[in-house]
Amino acid sequence: MDVVLRFLGIQLLARAAARLPEAWARLATAVLLVVVNLLPIWAVLQGRAGMGDVFLVYWVENVVVWLCGIVQVATAEGPDTMGGDPVPRARLDRFFALHYGAFTLAHGVFAVAMAVLVGLVGGLGQLLLLSALIAASRVASLAVNWFGRGERLVVGPAQAALAPYPRMLVLHVGIIVGFVLIGGPSAFDHGAQVHAVAVLCVLKTVVDLAFHLLTHRRRQVAVPAA
Repeated sequence: MDVVLRFLGIQLLARAAARLPEAWARLATAVLLVVVNLLPIWAVLQGRAGMGDVFLVYWVENVVVWLCGIVQVATAEGPDTMGGDPVPRARLDRFFALHYGAFTLAHGVFAVAMAVLVGLVGGLGQLLLLSALIAASRVASLAVNWFGRGERLVVGPAQAALAPYPRMLVLHVGIIVGFVLIGGPSAFDHGAQVHAVAVLCVLKTVVDLAFHLLTHRRRQVAVPAA
């Protein structure tokens, strides 16, 4: 695990973030989150991306969230306050990896199906670039908040395993809306796709930002007591 974190530059970024005031660290990652979430909206409005492109980018992000979640469950050191007997970390590792991974795989199937049905507007290079930027924002948040600001000291493994699930709601809604649109008379109308995807992108950005601010504020308030 340490080798992987060092290779990705997470440990270096975490050491730099540890020197930042709490509010600045949270603000920096929030701004980064909003900027990278606005990139798909810009691409859609510029005609550089469509529904298929955005769904694939969001699926790649979900894979990164899954991988970050595995790291968080494996490195969480806080007490679990979920009630009942604590679950062994090894069982939580496997449960989260398999359960969230199954959801991620299912979302990937639907995302690929969406891309095949409506086609891709942008090229592979642009798709990879958008995916890489959004993935980088997730990894940066992991480095800054989880390791740099010490959130892992106040979050237990069970809480870390449950934390990524609420963000799935937006993706579920997006999949439903996307397939409803495909089944309608405007399935392949680019204008209709632009409006639908722009609304999805804005909704996802708002939800991501709200969860980001609320979650990290609550965790970092508890960090000094750790």
